Amino acid sequence: MHVETLRTVPKHASRAVFSMVLGIVGGAICGAAILSFGALIGRSGTTGEEYFGYWNIAFVWLGVMYGGPLGAFVAAVAYATLVRTIGIRRAIIPATLGTLAGGFVGSLLGPPVAVVNGVMGFFIALIRARYAI
Repeated sequence: MHVETLRTVPKHASRAVFSMVLGIVGGAICGAAILSFGALIGRSGTTGEEYFGYWNIAFVWLGVMYGGPLGAFVAAVAYATLVRTIGIRRAIIPATLGTLAGGFVGSLLGPPVAVVNGVMGFFIALIRARYAI
């Protein structure tokens, strides 16, 4: 192994941990927003309480509980594949907007689809940011 490679390991490890922390915070915020939006449009996935305009504070906490850990995992994968090449600063806004856009579109069909679409929106936005001219 080259000496140059060994010198960059602490730098990349600390940035990977930082991106996971950002993933926890961003995933929690985006998860709460997406699940709240789904509840407001009547697609909360609960039984008997699905009508337009219904909202409960429990949706925020549920979104935080699911979005935070998922955000940490997805951010770690994203750092290893895409973010390392474009930088964290350049990736934050597209990743957030992509997650929200995908999650909002997915919440039209229900919470499980919102999760999958949110993650897909996240990666699509990062790929666009990576290969933008």
